[in-house]
Amino acid sequence: ACGVGKFLLESLLINNNIEHFYKVENGQLKSKIKLLGIDKGFDKDEQKTIILAKANMLIYLSDMIRKNSDLTTQFADVFNDTFELKTKNILGTLCDTKYEGKIDLILTNPPYVTTGSSNLKEEIIKSNLQSHYKINAMGVEGLFIEWIVRALKPGGKAFVVIPDGIFNRQNDKNLRQYILDECFIDGIISLPLKTFFRTPKKTYILCLTKKQNKTEKQTDPIFTYLVSEIGESRDIYRFDIEQDDLSEAVDWFNQFKNAKKSFKFSDKRCKIQPIEKFDPESHWSIERWWTKEEQIELGIIEEGKTTKFEELPDIIEDVANNILSFKEEILLLNGKKSKIEYKYKKVPLSDIMDLQDGFAFPSSVYITDKSAIKLIRIQDVNQKSEPKDVRIPIKYTFPNSKKYWVKQGDFLLSLSGAAGFNLIKYMGEEGYLNQRITKITINKDFKDKLIEDYEKVLIAEVYQELNSLGKGQNNNLSRKDLVNINLKIPVNCSDDVDLPAQKEIAEKYRKIEQIKKSISEELDKISKIEIDFE
Repeated sequence: ACGVGKFLLESLLINNNIEHFYKVENGQLKSKIKLLGIDKGFDKDEQKTIILAKANMLIYLSDMIRKNSDLTTQFADVFNDTFELKTKNILGTLCDTKYEGKIDLILTNPPYVTTGSSNLKEEIIKSNLQSHYKINAMGVEGLFIEWIVRALKPGGKAFVVIPDGIFNRQNDKNLRQYILDECFIDGIISLPLKTFFRTPKKTYILCLTKKQNKTEKQTDPIFTYLVSEIGESRDIYRFDIEQDDLSEAVDWFNQFKNAKKSFKFSDKRCKIQPIEKFDPESHWSIERWWTKEEQIELGIIEEGKTTKFEELPDIIEDVANNILSFKEEILLLNGKKSKIEYKYKKVPLSDIMDLQDGFAFPSSVYITDKSAIKLIRIQDVNQKSEPKDVRIPIKYTFPNSKKYWVKQGDFLLSLSGAAGFNLIKYMGEEGYLNQRITKITINKDFKDKLIEDYEKVLIAEVYQELNSLGKGQNNNLSRKDLVNINLKIPVNCSDDVDLPAQKEIAEKYRKIEQIKKSISEELDKISKIEIDFE
């Protein structure tokens, strides 16, 4: 995805010594190093990109060409050998596997186009390239990360500009795990919006070294740095400006990579993070490891900052593109043919789950004793606050106390609309069950017939059934409402509970719930914006 070749050609200017790469000897132009830029194009406009890349190389080598004007044909061959145009397959660079394990250094800013990635994944299957793209990452950029990692030699390095989605999306946790398995992470540098003017997305430079041996575990810390300004205005004009945090980041990174475990720094934009922080199940957005106060001080965020009206279209476009990326994933889920033909039977909820209502404390209970028990209240759970202490005389005995005991993993359903009609999996401290709350537990007959992840599907179905009965936020529920509910259970041809089908359905449900959450977070970006119309 080399575009007009800027990343590749800038390397020719290192120390202003092009002879470090090419030399003329005995009338022959010889390359000391192999430069390679690949892009795709199916019409004349797209193909102009690679023509411009060759024209740029002509400019970079113009002085050498002037001194060796009789070798223009050889220089032309170098231009054509350097830049490849892919026209036969929509995968472009991604269809080419001949470079696996052969590249020393990769510099790239791959496309962040999420719409159409399903077409690429279909083409990967048609081209029998599934073994090269096993991760099923989201977006085109995820496919490029796989290509990049595979193309590197052991010990090879990559500096890749990537969008924030790779670091945040739960659906890309396998890609983050793949990076950890195959590479050492040397650094992550956070770039400001519009570092690339036509890319309004938040981006990072991901610095990787391919492992010599996959069994190696990273123990070295990771260089992280927050950039506010890049030495030029982040608009169409690209004027030089005084503040250049990016150059500072480069200087600090070069010091860090030579002494990772003893590196000392004084720049507040820099933090050295332990590898343990980079859990593939969690986010890798490094800004979150600076406090809000630190970010305000560094100018990463502005206190009470409003968004200029003219910036709103770019933000909306970014949010829209992120949401469209989830459409691609849903289409993939929908188009993925199951090996299992789902068959359901309806089972009364009371046959699957045991229901136990809470009880009211007798009015005679009063505070006399130092010992205390926990009283579980759904309001406390919703507000994530500690359940309240209720002190009672030691002589008081709870009726059937085992039934009313609540522990982590129990499902709790508020029966009162005033309490917030909410069904949750309780993960707080153990305690006794208060009245107007029903405890729901999978009974012993079904415990071995349901996988844990499928329980969430059933609970969601309870919600749907209650809503269909008109039991909403402001309606009181009763146990009778729950007992009358029938739940769908997947069964096989022998009418036994189908565990493989449960697993497949639960995985789809998990992905859909994550997509819904991610879409909600994207929409929050819009709803929380303060617009400056001046």
